[in-house]
Amino acid sequence: MKNLWSVKTLILLVASVIFLSCNRDGEDPVVRKKPSGEALEERFTTKRKDVVQSTPVVLDNSTGDDHEVSWEENGVKIIIPPNSLGLNGSPVSGEIEIELIELYSRADMLLTNMPTSGVRANGDVEALKSAGEFYINATQNGEQLEILSPLHVQGRALDVDFGDVEAMQVFKAGDNLEDTDIWDEVEVGGINDIAGVGEVRNADGSYSPIYLFDVSSFGWTNLDRWYNFTGQLTNIFIDVPDEFDGSNCEVYLTYDGEPASLARMDIYDTTLEMFTEHYGRIPVGQDVHIILVADIGGQLHYTIQGTTIVDGHTEVMASPQPTTEAELITLINDLP
Repeated sequence: MKNLWSVKTLILLVASVIFLSCNRDGEDPVVRKKPSGEALEERFTTKRKDVVQSTPVVLDNSTGDDHEVSWEENGVKIIIPPNSLGLNGSPVSGEIEIELIELYSRADMLLTNMPTSGVRANGDVEALKSAGEFYINATQNGEQLEILSPLHVQGRALDVDFGDVEAMQVFKAGDNLEDTDIWDEVEVGGINDIAGVGEVRNADGSYSPIYLFDVSSFGWTNLDRWYNFTGQLTNIFIDVPDEFDGSNCEVYLTYDGEPASLARMDIYDTTLEMFTEHYGRIPVGQDVHIILVADIGGQLHYTIQGTTIVDGHTEVMASPQPTTEAELITLINDLP
């Protein structure tokens, strides 16, 4: 009997050690943390709120002068003509609040979930090359204002080679901070039909182009040109780990050598259990990096994999690893 109790004691001791080793963070070892789509969406929304730049402006329409709002870091300016902002159709004066978000890098676009995917007139969704994504808004005493006549915006000096600067056009997305609509081309055509292309002198004596464009409604505006791939195009399929799907993670695509372009794989095929894109518009032979992001237990997780696109490409993603926002920003911005 004594030996039997010794065996039982040993079994209990081993079981306790196993339990404690699996439960060292104080959680039920049977309950495993799972990716949360709600937490990831909240992370995106919080990031957008964090990068809003807000400044007060006092409107005096009686002078007939424009009001200029400037942001020093990137040189962005918003010019407000007299009587151009209103409430219920009537111009307003006095103190208002102007809000601005500027997104230029792939990391900024990813962390706010504002990739550069545009929709053609025929419904095809294709990649865009962005000279800047902007969210612009104005309120007075907490009430939403409206644009009665266009505001004029000067973008930052471009430090990326965009090729034909005259090919840049204005695209619009949603009106609200939380909107994630695909970018829709403004019907008036090239940017010179809206305002123009200017230049600023750099410290070394060279010149960089700047874009001047009009805004007729508040919300998201993007300066882009179509990527216009040539050659063979294909679909791409992203096979994510078993516990991930279209409800609890996001998958993005970066194009090597193009730091101002970010695509989102916004279709999850429930039959194939893979992410994909709309119309098979990925160039065969293109070097890309695929980024999977998720929120697991309140911790940001990621996988980044580089590959070269082949016809009918399928990419099997490794399980994402924990990271911080700062680390992920560095990793994405360091991609080729």
